[in-house]
Amino acid sequence: MTPRYIITQIASGILIPILMAFLEESIVTMVPWLITMFSVVIADLAAGLWKSYKLRIPIRTSRAFRETMGKSVVYFAFVLMACFINSAANSDFNWAKWLTLFIILLEIGSMVSNFLKPQGINLSMNAFIKAILTHSALPFSCANVDELVEKEDLESIRREEMEKIKTEESWKERKSSKS
Repeated sequence: MTPRYIITQIASGILIPILMAFLEESIVTMVPWLITMFSVVIADLAAGLWKSYKLRIPIRTSRAFRETMGKSVVYFAFVLMACFINSAANSDFNWAKWLTLFIILLEIGSMVSNFLKPQGINLSMNAFIKAILTHSALPFSCANVDELVEKEDLESIRREEMEKIKTEESWKERKSSKS
C-alpha cells in the first residue's frame, strides 16, 4: 500500500461521517419546505391551466409541464442551498423558511395574475414593485402608480398569450430545420 492510498482512506474515514451528519440535518430541515414549495408550484400550474381555459387558449401540456419543472428545479436548488447554509451556519436565522416564503409569495403573485387575466386585469410586476417602493419609507418616487392594475380587454390579453405560443412554435421550427 502506498502512503497516498493510506492518506486517502484515513481522510475518507474521517470526512464521510461528518458529511453524513451534515446531510442528514440538511435533509431533515429541507423536507417540509420542499413539500410546501412543490404544493404551491402545482397550484400555480392549475391556475395557469385555468387561465388558458378561460381565455380559450390552446393548452400545451408539454409547455406547461416544462415551465413547471423548470421552476421546480430552480426552487429546489434555492431551498437546498438555504438548508445547507442553515446547517453550516448553525444560527438561529432560518434561511430555508424565509426563502421558501419568498418563493411562495412569487407563486401567489403568479396565481393572482392568472386568476385576474380572464377578468381583463393584467398585473404588471414592474408597476407592483414601483408601488411598493413608492409607499415604503425608502426614498423612491413613482409618478404613475396607476400602472399597477391595467384594465385591458380580454382580446388583447388573449393576443399576448397566443403570441407566446407562436414564438415557441417558430423556435421549434428553426431548431428542427437545423437538425
